[in-house]
Amino acid sequence: MKLLDRKGKLFGIINIIDLCVILIVVIIAAGTFYKFKVMDKTSNTAAMQPVTYTVKVEKIRSYVLDNVLEGDILYDKTSGNDIGKITKVESEPATEFISMSDGTVVKGNVENRINVIFTVEADAVQNSSGCFVNRTYELLVGSQRKFMTKYFECDGYINSIEE
Repeated sequence: MKLLDRKGKLFGIINIIDLCVILIVVIIAAGTFYKFKVMDKTSNTAAMQPVTYTVKVEKIRSYVLDNVLEGDILYDKTSGNDIGKITKVESEPATEFISMSDGTVVKGNVENRINVIFTVEADAVQNSSGCFVNRTYELLVGSQRKFMTKYFECDGYINSIEE
């Protein structure tokens, strides 16, 4: 008995192209089963915990503060993902170092500008790699990001993180 006959059938039973199609379907079905039934899911490995962090936005005009309200949802500008709920909004006069004519440097207020500090609550995964809101957005103290709410957009940085 020949391996392939004149009609292209393997051992005279099945066409070689049909065999390849059947093998591809079996491999895809096995991969799908492994992906969804055998592999560990991310949600099973780490529990979400509430985290409170503060975001500081420096040197903005005071009327912008009126556009930020407690209860607003804070979003990451880059991804558009929800990264928490604003629970407290505080402001303070914006300051910067100013060189005086006698060569000294003093800290003075910036005219018509304020610093705003948002306190934000979110659910996050905390592990040895760090703190991740929505399992993907990494919170790092001092990291500068673009933030936005429904009525406000700014550049700020994460000032502190508390569990």
